[in-house]
Amino acid sequence: MDKIKKYISIIRNDPETEKRVYLITLITAMFILALAFSRTETSGKYILDDSGNVVGIHRGSMTSSEQYNLDLTIRTEDSESSRSVSINKRAAGNEQTAQLTTGENRELEREAELSGIITDIELSDRRNINLPDKLSDGTRLIWSVKRHKDSSFLLIPITYLFLIFLIVRNSMDKTEAENKDMRKAIIRGLPRFTNQLLLMLNAGMILNDSFERISTGYRMMGEDKIGLFENEIIMLAQRNADHRISTATVISEFACTYNVKELIRIATILTENEKRGSNVIDNLSRESSYLWDERKIRARENGKLIDTRMSYPLGILLVLLIVITMAPALLNM
Repeated sequence: MDKIKKYISIIRNDPETEKRVYLITLITAMFILALAFSRTETSGKYILDDSGNVVGIHRGSMTSSEQYNLDLTIRTEDSESSRSVSINKRAAGNEQTAQLTTGENRELEREAELSGIITDIELSDRRNINLPDKLSDGTRLIWSVKRHKDSSFLLIPITYLFLIFLIVRNSMDKTEAENKDMRKAIIRGLPRFTNQLLLMLNAGMILNDSFERISTGYRMMGEDKIGLFENEIIMLAQRNADHRISTATVISEFACTYNVKELIRIATILTENEKRGSNVIDNLSRESSYLWDERKIRARENGKLIDTRMSYPLGILLVLLIVITMAPALLNM
């Protein structure tokens, strides 16, 4: 249930995903309606005996076409065979056609007589039509209602749910990738942001003016020189240009959105200073030193990771070099 609520929330919060879901739903509904209407036809009733076999047909309407699909079992003294029979009853006065789906070859006389029976049934103008139980040579005829093994109606909802799952999963993966890139950008750009904020607050500026000045500086640098974090700072400053919400609250909400612990600590320091008047300069100074140290550690780790990734192609080049060097000697042996 929680996963379903999560999927619904993703669909509602992403206009593109919501549009795709509506489109898939509309196409599926139209397909089901078209399939249902294509199978809607006037049909009468089958007259059954005590054993459940069909012994006759009761037409539902004499003025409209009807189709009866039956399974016919032909049982002789020494053999038994089955086939499908389709009886088409058209409106009175229309030309009739008989359809008989046959399997193996049978004696010509039996086939001719059976085809004549089907034709007589289709040409009959009676409402109740009895189906013969024997041929002239004594061969027994057992009629039964044809059971349709059609799984299309079951396949449609399964396919629909699978497509919805793929759409929602794609949206989740896309959102997760964007959030991951944003968290990396925050960790990379936060030390500089904290240092700038510390310098301006230490110079006597208030938090709102410092935040606006920093965002203005990012805007003047140009989009090609700033990252995702700096762009988000610019948008936060533009959305809160009228200062309806305090800057500390804006930064705190931004930190909670991406759940970056380093940014959450900065937001907590600013919020505590706003509510209780704590020493923001000392706290930011400690956080700034810590963030720069963390950035150096991550840079070293990324450098080591690059060396590890390069070892595999270097190993391949070494093998190729050995093969090229030894190839002439091996060929001359």
